[in-house]
Amino acid sequence: MTQFKAVVTENVPANRLLSFIGGEGSVAVAPSISGETPAFHSTRDLKEGEEVIVTVKGAPSWNIEAGEDLEAGQSVTVGDGGTVVASEDDGIGYVGDAVVAGEVVSVIRSAAGGAKGPRGDKGPRGDKGETGDRGEKGPVGDKGPTGDKGPDGDQGPPGEPSE
Repeated sequence: MTQFKAVVTENVPANRLLSFIGGEGSVAVAPSISGETPAFHSTRDLKEGEEVIVTVKGAPSWNIEAGEDLEAGQSVTVGDGGTVVASEDDGIGYVGDAVVAGEVVSVIRSAAGGAKGPRGDKGPRGDKGETGDRGEKGPVGDKGPTGDKGPDGDQGPPGEPSE
C-alpha cells in the first residue's frame, strides 16, 4: 500500500474511476475518460480543488457506478464521468453481477488493462557504435582446388657449359 497527496480537478461522485494527472510539480486526479486505463477510484464524493490523500492498495476489484445496464460476467470499460459501461473487447475488467444504470457494481479488474494498441512507427536509426577490439585469428581453412596452368614464360638466356 502506498499513499500520496493530490488535488481534485472537478467534483467527482463516490464510486467513479479516476486517472492520474501530473506535471509542473503537482499531482492531480480527474475522472477517467473513455479509452483511458484508470489508476484509482473514488470511495466518497470529492470536491473540485480539494486536496486528498490517495491510497493505492492494489485491490483486485473496485466498487464503481454502472453507466448503463450490465449483465453478470460482461466486460466493461470507462464510460461518461468515470462510470463503467459494456466493452466490445476485454476492457478494464468485468462485472460479477447484473445491475441497472446508476447502481454500484463490483468490477473485477483485468491485469492487462485493455486491448493492445497498434504498433508504433519505426524510430530513427541510432548512431554508429565505437569499433571494438580486433578478434583472434581464426583457424586455417581447407586447401582450395588446383588452379589452371598459367601462360608459358619467355625463354631464358643461354646457359654456361658445365664441366
